Amino acid sequence: PIMFNLSGIQESFFGDRMAGVCQAITSALAFESGLEKSNISATAENDVIYLQGTADSVEAIETAISLASSISNCRILSHVEPVY
Repeated sequence: PIMFNLSGIQESFFGDRMAGVCQAITSALAFESGLEKSNISATAENDVIYLQGTADSVEAIETAISLASSISNCRILSHVEPVY
């Protein structure tokens, strides 16, 4: 009988999907009003999405987090530095 390694397939599908989610979040952040002076990107590790980069205000960071949350229901952790 042929054995399929389903966990490997699911793992790679999940990884690809997370990469797509991160690209979608990074793109959305680039075009969101209020974030023009910010430089934020999203990366995923396990099933947590990390926001990294810089923002020009605390409000911009909050906007980025809520935008990311609206795109993915994964946990969002912000490592965005405010730069004034």
